[in-house]
Amino acid sequence: MRAESRVHRQITAAVLAVLTEVDPYGLEPGTSDGAPADEYEPEAVDLARLLLRDGVVTVYDVEDVWVRWFSESLVLRLGVDRTARLVDRLNALV
Repeated sequence: MRAESRVHRQITAAVLAVLTEVDPYGLEPGTSDGAPADEYEPEAVDLARLLLRDGVVTVYDVEDVWVRWFSESLVLRLGVDRTARLVDRLNALV
């Protein structure tokens, strides 16, 4: 296994864990009554790629990813403060 591949999988898993915990849509991924545990995986893959490429993500990066996948603003859904905390948590992963 290539080290790059392993690191990408680890960061993606960590991003997925953060997104699952934040759970912007209240889907409760991974719970018996909730969505599948990997509900936010496509977004996690994109955000992990940005983190690994740039070393950080911005609110604008997260917003772009969110709009691409959900056609709606994450900032409007979570609010400015919660989105900023999410970005801080994501940046702490690298």
